[in-house]
Amino acid sequence: MNTPVFLNALKAFEASARHQSFSAAAKELNVTPAAVGQLVRGLEDYLGTRLFHRQQTGKNRLIPTELAESVLPDIRGGFDKLTLGLEKLKKGVSSGILTITVSPAFAAKWLLPRIDQFQMAYPDTDVRLDTNLKLVDFLANGIDIGGHCCK
Repeated sequence: MNTPVFLNALKAFEASARHQSFSAAAKELNVTPAAVGQLVRGLEDYLGTRLFHRQQTGKNRLIPTELAESVLPDIRGGFDKLTLGLEKLKKGVSSGILTITVSPAFAAKWLLPRIDQFQMAYPDTDVRLDTNLKLVDFLANGIDIGGHCCK
Protein backbone atom coordinates (compact mmCIF):
# COMPACT_ATOMS: atom_id res chain seq x y z
CA MET A 1 0.00 0.00 0.00
CA ASN A 2 1.59 3.30 -1.05
CA THR A 3 1.69 6.30 1.29
CA PRO A 4 -1.20 8.40 -0.11
CA VAL A 5 -3.50 5.35 -0.23
CA PHE A 6 -2.35 4.34 3.26
CA LEU A 7 -3.12 7.81 4.69
CA ASN A 8 -6.51 7.87 2.94
CA ALA A 9 -7.27 4.41 4.33
CA LEU A 10 -6.37 5.56 7.85
CA LYS A 11 -8.58 8.66 7.43
CA ALA A 12 -11.44 6.46 6.21
CA PHE A 13 -10.95 4.07 9.13
CA GLU A 14 -10.84 6.87 11.72
CA ALA A 15 -13.91 8.66 10.33
CA SER A 16 -15.83 5.37 10.03
CA ALA A 17 -15.02 4.48 13.63
CA ARG A 18 -16.06 7.91 14.88
CA HIS A 19 -19.35 7.88 12.95
CA GLN A 20 -19.87 4.10 13.15
CA SER A 21 -20.88 4.30 9.52
CA PHE A 22 -19.27 4.26 6.09
CA SER A 23 -22.00 6.60 4.80
CA ALA A 24 -21.41 9.27 7.44
CA ALA A 25 -17.64 8.97 7.02
CA ALA A 26 -18.10 9.35 3.26
CA LYS A 27 -20.06 12.58 3.71
CA GLU A 28 -17.30 13.99 5.91
CA LEU A 29 -14.55 12.94 3.49
CA ASN A 30 -16.48 13.97 0.34
CA VAL A 31 -16.28 10.53 -1.25
CA THR A 32 -18.75 7.70 -1.79
CA PRO A 33 -19.59 5.15 0.91
CA ALA A 34 -18.25 2.47 -1.45
CA ALA A 35 -14.88 4.28 -1.59
CA VAL A 36 -14.71 4.43 2.21
CA GLY A 37 -15.61 0.75 2.46
CA GLN A 38 -12.98 -0.16 -0.11
CA LEU A 39 -10.29 1.85 1.71
CA VAL A 40 -11.16 0.25 5.06
CA ARG A 41 -11.23 -3.25 3.52
CA GLY A 42 -7.86 -2.56 1.88
CA LEU A 43 -6.45 -1.51 5.26
CA GLU A 44 -7.89 -4.65 6.85
CA ASP A 45 -6.30 -6.78 4.12
CA TYR A 46 -2.97 -5.01 4.56
CA LEU A 47 -3.05 -5.53 8.34
CA GLY A 48 -4.46 -9.04 8.14
CA THR A 49 -7.20 -8.32 10.69
CA ARG A 50 -10.74 -6.98 10.83
CA LEU A 51 -11.16 -3.49 12.21
CA PHE A 52 -14.96 -3.49 12.56
CA HIS A 53 -17.80 -5.76 13.54
CA ARG A 54 -20.50 -5.02 10.98
CA GLN A 55 -23.99 -5.08 12.53
CA GLN A 56 -26.93 -5.46 10.17
CA THR A 57 -29.71 -4.29 12.53
CA GLY A 58 -31.99 -2.11 10.43
CA LYS A 59 -29.28 0.48 10.19
CA ASN A 60 -25.86 -0.79 9.13
CA ARG A 61 -23.66 0.04 12.07
CA LEU A 62 -19.91 -0.40 12.42
CA ILE A 63 -18.49 -1.31 15.81
CA PRO A 64 -14.69 -1.03 16.07
CA THR A 65 -12.98 -4.21 17.23
CA GLU A 66 -11.12 -4.08 20.53
CA LEU A 67 -7.81 -3.75 18.68
CA ALA A 68 -9.17 -0.95 16.47
CA GLU A 69 -10.55 0.89 19.49
CA SER A 70 -7.17 0.65 21.22
CA VAL A 71 -5.25 2.26 18.35
CA LEU A 72 -7.70 5.04 17.49
CA PRO A 73 -6.23 7.54 20.00
CA ASP A 74 -2.78 7.09 18.43
CA ILE A 75 -4.14 7.49 14.90
CA ARG A 76 -6.10 10.60 15.90
CA GLY A 77 -3.01 11.97 17.62
CA GLY A 78 -1.00 11.31 14.46
CA PHE A 79 -3.49 13.22 12.34
CA ASP A 80 -3.40 16.07 14.86
CA LYS A 81 0.41 16.17 14.58
CA LEU A 82 0.25 16.11 10.76
CA THR A 83 -2.24 18.98 10.81
CA LEU A 84 -0.01 20.96 13.17
CA GLY A 85 3.02 20.27 10.99
CA LEU A 86 1.17 21.37 7.87
CA GLU A 87 0.05 24.57 9.59
CA LYS A 88 3.64 25.28 10.60
CA LEU A 89 4.83 24.65 7.06
CA LYS A 90 2.19 27.03 5.72
CA LYS A 91 3.22 29.62 8.28
CA GLY A 92 6.90 29.10 7.47
CA VAL A 93 6.28 29.45 3.76
CA SER A 94 4.19 32.56 4.20
CA SER A 95 6.65 34.06 6.66
CA GLY A 96 9.61 33.46 4.35
CA ILE A 97 11.61 31.71 7.07
CA LEU A 98 13.17 28.27 6.69
CA THR A 99 14.55 26.82 9.92
CA ILE A 100 17.09 24.00 9.52
CA THR A 101 18.77 21.89 12.19
CA VAL A 102 21.90 19.90 11.36
CA SER A 103 25.11 18.89 13.05
CA PRO A 104 27.96 21.43 12.98
CA ALA A 105 30.05 19.10 10.80
CA PHE A 106 27.28 18.65 8.21
CA ALA A 107 26.68 22.40 8.15
CA ALA A 108 30.36 23.19 7.65
CA LYS A 109 31.18 20.49 5.11
CA TRP A 110 28.01 20.25 3.03
CA LEU A 111 25.33 22.84 3.75
CA LEU A 112 27.25 26.11 4.03
CA PRO A 113 29.12 25.67 0.72
CA ARG A 114 25.71 25.31 -0.99
CA ILE A 115 23.68 27.89 0.93
CA ASP A 116 24.56 30.71 -1.49
CA GLN A 117 22.95 28.81 -4.37
CA PHE A 118 19.78 28.39 -2.33
CA GLN A 119 19.73 32.07 -1.37
CA MET A 120 20.16 33.08 -5.02
CA ALA A 121 17.27 30.84 -6.06
CA TYR A 122 15.05 31.93 -3.13
CA PRO A 123 16.09 35.46 -2.18
CA ASP A 124 12.91 36.10 -0.17
CA THR A 125 13.57 33.16 2.16
CA ASP A 126 15.40 33.82 5.40
CA VAL A 127 17.39 30.73 6.39
CA ARG A 128 17.85 30.10 10.08
CA LEU A 129 20.41 27.46 10.92
CA ASP A 130 20.49 25.55 14.20
CA THR A 131 23.75 23.64 14.56
CA ASN A 132 24.08 21.49 17.61
CA LEU A 133 24.55 17.85 18.43
CA LYS A 134 21.40 17.30 20.48
CA LEU A 135 18.21 15.92 19.02
CA VAL A 136 15.38 18.44 18.91
CA ASP A 137 11.60 18.24 18.67
CA PHE A 138 10.84 19.74 15.25
CA LEU A 139 7.30 20.80 16.14
CA ALA A 140 8.10 22.26 19.53
CA ASN A 141 11.12 24.19 18.23
CA GLY A 142 9.66 25.39 14.92
CA ILE A 143 12.15 23.39 12.84
CA ASP A 144 11.14 22.92 9.21
CA ILE A 145 13.79 20.43 8.09
CA GLY A 146 16.94 18.81 9.32
CA GLY A 147 18.69 15.74 10.45
CA HIS A 148 21.60 14.41 12.37
CA CYS A 149 23.78 11.63 11.17
CA CYS A 150 25.47 8.98 13.15
CA LYS A 151 29.22 8.90 13.65
